[in-house]
Amino acid sequence: MAQLIKLQDYISRYETNMYRYPGQFIRAKKQHWQTMRKRWGEQLLALEQPEDEPEEQGGGSKWRQLFQRKNEEVQDYFPPDVPPVSLLDEKQRFLDEIYTFQLKWATSTLWEKSFMNADYKQDRSLKYFLQRFPDIFFIMYEPIVKIKQAPLEINTIVIGPLGIEIIHRIEAPAGAVIVAEDNKTWAIEGSAKTNFISPLIALNRSETYVKSVLAKYGIDFPYKKVILAPENDFSSPVERYHTDYIGKKEYPDWFEEKRRLRAPLKHQQLKAAEALVKHSQTSSIKRPEWDQEEEAFFR
Repeated sequence: MAQLIKLQDYISRYETNMYRYPGQFIRAKKQHWQTMRKRWGEQLLALEQPEDEPEEQGGGSKWRQLFQRKNEEVQDYFPPDVPPVSLLDEKQRFLDEIYTFQLKWATSTLWEKSFMNADYKQDRSLKYFLQRFPDIFFIMYEPIVKIKQAPLEINTIVIGPLGIEIIHRIEAPAGAVIVAEDNKTWAIEGSAKTNFISPLIALNRSETYVKSVLAKYGIDFPYKKVILAPENDFSSPVERYHTDYIGKKEYPDWFEEKRRLRAPLKHQQLKAAEALVKHSQTSSIKRPEWDQEEEAFFR
């Protein structure tokens, strides 16, 4: 899973220490998956124990006693009478659990917290970025930054080991064609034609922010703009303006390139992420003493 380092203007654990939390997330996620997979296997074995096995002297067979004990150990984790169906189901359960925890990390620290819009719990686009990208990618989702002293929500920023992508995702019906009519207005052509503001306008504002922050700290790290529409085709973009158009044809290669990347976290990547988060806006309040918690990842 990719790491959610900034969400809107909520306070994030990552902004307190960008060099600590990414590695901690990766280690704890791996450990949690190993624990869940072990429990899943134990539950399956417990459910598959023979029903008609003859009892031995001493109150039952060793086999039955062993798995009864194992079943008791995991009964507080699995709902009664709802056994895991497959390893794929367990993986999705794992992803959903981490997604919930990531929202916690992206909206609170040990001493402060922000009030999150509940819609993010089911945000399909946010889940897409977090659950489908590897954990070596950092996500700034709908961050609020100051451009010329005015707060402004910019595009989603994906910070990988090899560079930054400023992404504008177009939500359009599957199979519809996206037409870049001019620099100000685009259209979605499907069963009907719908006009919308050119995503290049927002992308250019977002680029200004990224470029200025990197320049301020002398960080040499590549970036590019991306217009993402996985289920659609683009019709003859007017000009690309150093922007990648990722439509239905381009999407498989673009996505697989990220899924297969096995590079470690890079120092320049962490520096860029730290600077971009530092210059985004944060709104939070102090947590009351009864609400403060010890540092933990998964319980």
